[in-house]
Amino acid sequence: MKTERLGSILIKKGFLSADDLDFCLAVQSSSRGKGGEERLGHILVHYNLAREEDVARALSEQVGWPFYDGEYVLNAEGARLIGSVMKEGMIFPATVEDDLVFVVADPYDTRISDHVAQLSSGGASFCVGRASAVSAAAALIANPEWDNCCFSSSSFGQPVKDVHSLAFGLLEAAAGMNATDIHIEPSEKAVEIRFRIDGLLRFHSSLALEDLPRLVNIFFHKAEISPGDFLRFHDARFEHGLRSQSLDIRLSHIPTVNGSSLVLRILDKARSALSLENLGYAPEHWQKILHAIRHPHGMVLLTGPTGCGKTTSLYSMLNYLKSISTKIVTVEDPVEMRIPLAAQAAVDLKKGHDFSSVTRAFLRHDPDIMLIGEIRDEMTAREAVRAAITGHKIFSTLHTNDTASAVLRLHDLGVHNSYIANTLLCVVAQRLVRKLCPFCREAYEVRVGDADEFERAYLTEPLQKVFRPRGCAHCFDGHHNRTVVAEILFVDDEIRFLIEQGLVNEITLRLKARKNHITMRNDAARLVREGIISLEEAIRVVG
Repeated sequence: MKTERLGSILIKKGFLSADDLDFCLAVQSSSRGKGGEERLGHILVHYNLAREEDVARALSEQVGWPFYDGEYVLNAEGARLIGSVMKEGMIFPATVEDDLVFVVADPYDTRISDHVAQLSSGGASFCVGRASAVSAAAALIANPEWDNCCFSSSSFGQPVKDVHSLAFGLLEAAAGMNATDIHIEPSEKAVEIRFRIDGLLRFHSSLALEDLPRLVNIFFHKAEISPGDFLRFHDARFEHGLRSQSLDIRLSHIPTVNGSSLVLRILDKARSALSLENLGYAPEHWQKILHAIRHPHGMVLLTGPTGCGKTTSLYSMLNYLKSISTKIVTVEDPVEMRIPLAAQAAVDLKKGHDFSSVTRAFLRHDPDIMLIGEIRDEMTAREAVRAAITGHKIFSTLHTNDTASAVLRLHDLGVHNSYIANTLLCVVAQRLVRKLCPFCREAYEVRVGDADEFERAYLTEPLQKVFRPRGCAHCFDGHHNRTVVAEILFVDDEIRFLIEQGLVNEITLRLKARKNHITMRNDAARLVREGIISLEEAIRVVG
């Protein structure tokens, strides 16, 4: 029986249009001769024309294997069986109801499946999983430390023989632990290396000061910075291939009294394009965001401090709206993630390319949607509003603490209230909170009468069951990954009238009076009640 084509399955299920399929087939055809023809599924996901999960489900239907959407719990016997094959990041031995199941990302990679079937004497059970999920799970288990490049406190400050292995082992270890940054910091005695995981820095290892120049030069070479140029500030970027992953690295170098200090920001391309529905917004927030971004023109703003996930949310919104019939342009400082089917430009003040000038230039570039990385001055604010008034959809960020303050900030930047009222669609104020590990979280009960003032703000029942972190092999200190807590100002007719009249303080009062309005604290209380975050985490982040 002839196997149905992947594109046909996706079209039949309503996950893909015929025009989008023709586009991706043309791209696939043009990729021939450049290291082999790329898989159609990879191209569909790359251009965000089909969800990764939908592609995986279609592949499972093609080959007749079940689709796997469970937890990635390691099966020790399976790990011993396949050994180093797991390091390639495309297969994971999972435990499902005490049975061993091999979850693969590409069922047509017969090299892996045949090898596993041979090792298991033909008795292996296979499932198809999302490529990014399989890769992340396999990377975390296959290399939780540095293997041969790992240094602990027992080898504090010892010289390293192979610095190249150390450098690339750092990138591999950080990617496997879902770290967002690598901090390489010299002190008087040694070089401390820390990873930022789930928003907090964690000590990882140390090395001798004499190895620092060689380590820094390896990253300088990758970023095309002159070797030995240790006395100047540098901001650069480079790409690094890692198993099935492609990492985009942003390098920041600062000369300190003890030597070169490096921070490597890791942008995993497999994880960068998060789907909007998976960011963790409350259902009520999700509906308001959808309503706003589907509007044909106007402005959507995200607010909050540095590191609150504004950029990730904005990219997810663009990915949701992206199509071959839509022109998207972005101006950023710097460009943090690459978006297929979008024209992206970076701010370069030395060349006179600031946010306002690039925005003006892009208005002549026939855009439908514009992302302005940040509105930070009067000219940029006016250009953003002008673009929204002239029929464009604008996404940007502001550094304010809450939603109503965003309206006040635009006014302070010289935008007239009537223009704000007629262009602003919604403001999303958000923070990131650490999620409890589902494998080891521990339940306990709290009485409202025994709770302090901060705790009572997140308790909705007289005697409430909440959860706290404990720690296990699946997590770091009882936490794993992060989610968002948010407050949304959706500009309806009532809010529009208040903005036009300059009654910003009245906006906050009216929002609090609405039964369907969810404050950031309400949102955090929901996550506490559902056991997603701890009471302490809600207080730490929201207050």
